Amino acid sequence: MEQHNPEPGVVNIVDKISNNDRASAIDAIHDLLFAKASDAMATYKQVAANTFFDEPTETEEPDETDNGND
Repeated sequence: MEQHNPEPGVVNIVDKISNNDRASAIDAIHDLLFAKASDAMATYKQVAANTFFDEPTETEEPDETDNGND
């Protein structure tokens, strides 16, 4: 069976819940969700910026003087 190492923030939240520190656990959950959403938005912004503002790639123009006989 494969074990996953949870993020330190998640372990901290679970510890707060187990210690009945509800308010602090809720704050930690909000912080974790905000950080994940912020990372996702930053990635999406980069993709959107590349879609709209990326320079077109240059393609090689065929040599019009080449008749195919080398």
